[in-house]
Amino acid sequence: MDQLPFVTEIQVRWRDIDAKSHVNNATIVTYLETARTELWRHRFGGGIDIPYVVARVEVDYRRQITIDDRVRIGLWVEDLKGASYVFAYRIEINGRHAADARTLMAHIGPEGRPTRIGPEMRAKLEALTLD
Repeated sequence: MDQLPFVTEIQVRWRDIDAKSHVNNATIVTYLETARTELWRHRFGGGIDIPYVVARVEVDYRRQITIDDRVRIGLWVEDLKGASYVFAYRIEINGRHAADARTLMAHIGPEGRPTRIGPEMRAKLEALTLD
C-alpha cells in the first residue's frame, strides 16, 4: 500500500454498519468518495470547483469490514485519456486486502459538459499513475 501515490484512512462509523454487523456495500462506495475528496484536498488544492463526475463504479469485495477495523484506501490513476480517466483503489483492513474498485471519471467544464483535460490537471493526474 505504501508504494501507491495516495493513501488515506477511513474511520468506520456506527452508521456504516448494517444488520449483518459489517460495513454495507453501498457504504464502501461512500468510502471511495471520501478517498477522492481527500485526494482533491491534498493534491489539487481543495474547494468545490471539482472538474469531474463519476461515470461508472465497480467494486470487487474480498472480505467484510467491521466496526473495529482500521481501513486504508490507496488510490491511483489508470487509463488517462483526453476527457476521462480511471481512479483505481485498493482497500485494506488491518493490513489485509478487503476490496478493489475502479471509478471512471468524466472530466467536465464549468457548464457541466465533458471537456478535454487541461495541461495542469493532466500533469497532476499523471503524477498519480503507477510507474
